[in-house]
Amino acid sequence: MNLIPDKPQVTGNYFCTWDSQSDQMYTWKDRPAALSARDAMNEDFLFGENGLLNSFQGIREDLIVVLDDGWDVPYGAKDTRIFGSLEAEPERFPSLAALSPAERLRALSDRIRSLGYRGLGLWVPTQSPSLVNGREITRTPEEERLYWEERAKWCHDGGVLYLKADWGAHQGDADYCAMMTACMRKYAPGLLIEHGFTGRPLFESEKDGCAVPEAAQAYLEIVLPVSDYLRTYDVCHELKYASTVDRAAICLQAAHICQANAILNIEDTALIGAALGCSVGVMRHELEKERKHINLPPRRVSETAAALRWQRIAPPFAAGKGSLMVTDERLKDVWRCARREPGHWPDVPAGDYYVTAPSAIARNMPLPEVLSEGEKPYVLCSIHPETGALCVAATPRTFPTGVDQTPLAEIRVKGASSQKPVGLFGSFTFHTVTFEEPVEGCRVVAQNLLCDEAEDVTPQVLLSGRRMTVPGDLMRRIGATEDGENGIPAIVLQLLK
Repeated sequence: MNLIPDKPQVTGNYFCTWDSQSDQMYTWKDRPAALSARDAMNEDFLFGENGLLNSFQGIREDLIVVLDDGWDVPYGAKDTRIFGSLEAEPERFPSLAALSPAERLRALSDRIRSLGYRGLGLWVPTQSPSLVNGREITRTPEEERLYWEERAKWCHDGGVLYLKADWGAHQGDADYCAMMTACMRKYAPGLLIEHGFTGRPLFESEKDGCAVPEAAQAYLEIVLPVSDYLRTYDVCHELKYASTVDRAAICLQAAHICQANAILNIEDTALIGAALGCSVGVMRHELEKERKHINLPPRRVSETAAALRWQRIAPPFAAGKGSLMVTDERLKDVWRCARREPGHWPDVPAGDYYVTAPSAIARNMPLPEVLSEGEKPYVLCSIHPETGALCVAATPRTFPTGVDQTPLAEIRVKGASSQKPVGLFGSFTFHTVTFEEPVEGCRVVAQNLLCDEAEDVTPQVLLSGRRMTVPGDLMRRIGATEDGENGIPAIVLQLLK
């Protein structure tokens, strides 16, 4: 028995090339200072013998490929006024040089799909170029609209599936974001557009426990209704789980105020996406294990694969729909930052940095009960509004002693249907699910989300009344990754009458 569908759902999940572009630069010990991460982007980087897109076997169909910053500007580009052309740079993509802008996009789309990915996505700045042929220009609002309408037609003719709007002269300008979206929906109706929440890896006000100023809240309530996807934005690696949990809560609460149909994209922390019904913007890559001259542990692609395979069962859903509960209890993560190596993002001085975030978030279900004698994990959960599947994740935390540590706790949730799948991510002592119906006498099968075969685990779980209790040892055994217990275990369970 295989509990995971063979084919993915149609989602906005994507792999973004940016972190891999940075890694490519970090492999050069004596890299010229003039080179930046955007200078890694070219045909060979993507499609060569050792190219980036030769990875992600088994989950390519689940991913759009988003070409990030650098794909449409000359090598060495630093003046941000030239960005936003949406013309694949001929020097970077010499095989496309003779083609029109739309034909270049079509050729890139076809080549990416031929590798088994869903298709092409593009990074774009929230601006049109203001420096053209060395001359400074100013466009009227009508000229801006005409500019983006032309680009929308290129994207439509080129088969582009997704636009990731990021920084630019109009970042944070909700009206400009709305104009870009309107142009795409008019001339490229099948294209999805993502806008961002914030451009900062750490909020300046987080030390006060207040992560979002009123202006940002007002921006969210305007930009969410005009976005297909809203990205929580870049977070630093060492505080990625806490920062993303906090931003997810802020954005989901804003989405409920305006009843937005936009889907929240939580970027690279895929288990948060699985647990909260959000899309994923994958940044990590299998080649991180081979990077040099950068003192960061590689992120495990197994977390990504498990979350994407879960979303074949329970795809991302609208951020402003259904019920939402966010606990008032906040946990504090502390990153003890040593001296940063030159060029490492974010560029911050040595010291202690911390983020506070809600201890639990629940969508379409009650808040979980989390019992622990010491520190707790962040616990996130949701019941999918269409499939009825339940997903729960216990996320890692960051303490002065190190990053990505998951405190063990007993987790209890309720409100699920015994006829629907249950997805569990992370480590715990015991996990109890209270269903709407009695479950005594049922069989229970469980499957590692990275595998294709379920096994009967009925003797190893406790069924009593309407409750199913899964011991942590079973979770770790069934959900073990290729790294054993070093990875984040992830399983799907199904009760059978």
